[in-house]
Amino acid sequence: MIETKNSHKTLRFIITGGSSGIGRAIALEMARSKHSFFLTGRNKEKLQSVADTINNMGGEAFFGVGDVGDVDEVETLFSEAFKLLKGVDILVANAGVGYFGLLEEMTVLQFDEQFKTNVRGVFLWLRKVLPIMKQQNSGQIVVTSSNLGLNTAGRASIYAATKHAVQAMVNSLREELKGTLVKAATINPGSVSTPWFDGKKVDHAKMLTAEDVAKVARVIIDQTETSNIDHILILPGVN
Repeated sequence: MIETKNSHKTLRFIITGGSSGIGRAIALEMARSKHSFFLTGRNKEKLQSVADTINNMGGEAFFGVGDVGDVDEVETLFSEAFKLLKGVDILVANAGVGYFGLLEEMTVLQFDEQFKTNVRGVFLWLRKVLPIMKQQNSGQIVVTSSNLGLNTAGRASIYAATKHAVQAMVNSLREELKGTLVKAATINPGSVSTPWFDGKKVDHAKMLTAEDVAKVARVIIDQTETSNIDHILILPGVN
């Protein structure tokens, strides 16, 4: 096995949107290395299932139910996570929501929900972990963005706008983190076969799997001190 800076260290993870899809896959991928986790999401039963799986793998997992875009709920969840984990080394800001269709067909509710979860949710968690990571001069932030954070597409105007906002936020943050050992990166996947697409007319065989994205997250998390990954664009291998 190639030794990395994290090879023999138990890391403390906070993963938003950890109950299913990419968040769940990242948690299970990293749980193979016996780390500690605090998972957030809106579905208690699914969070419990992921936590049980991690604990059965020899890791340590806790969870809390809440809305990533709600200030008070984030305050409560973060306090609980910090108390249970006794710190934080990795934030995976993964929770997201998307609605697709012609711009004029988007409702104000759909607009607000996407910006609240995809942008405000990332901001609220970043502002909680950054003072701690800066004080300890270590930490890795991984934000699940999208290939639409780097490009655009028809019928994805508002979703793409949220992901462009996330890219700008993380890019600016990287400038602020220069001179420290705290790092921030985005993962920018194309379409991923997750519960997001349940009930929709899509060809799952032409999509990435959540496990594909989780392996990319591991590359970012396990990078050495001599590298600082900005973003990783990952697209489906089958067109």
